[in-house]
Amino acid sequence: MEALVARMAEESEARRHDALPGDAVGSRRTGGDPPKVLSVRLTAEQHDRLAALAATRDLPISTMARLAILETLDSQHAAPGPVDTAVITEALREVIRPEFLRAG
Repeated sequence: MEALVARMAEESEARRHDALPGDAVGSRRTGGDPPKVLSVRLTAEQHDRLAALAATRDLPISTMARLAILETLDSQHAAPGPVDTAVITEALREVIRPEFLRAG
């Protein structure tokens, strides 16, 4: 199944700039509000780790990022637990420049 999904993603990516037929009509699959776009900054190491994980599943990196977010949201919803502030603090220390940390 994963190979089929990967093959479909590759074919879709290869043809994404092809012109649409003249009679094509756009529609939203969700039928509701348009999807929101999220921009995320990663360190080079985090990006490399995400890319490696995506490669193991034969997925584009953006699809892997979305999947990781959705899996996390689903697992949080299914079994909410306490927030580990040490993990959050460590993650923030990786992305916040040291001079801003010293300011507080």
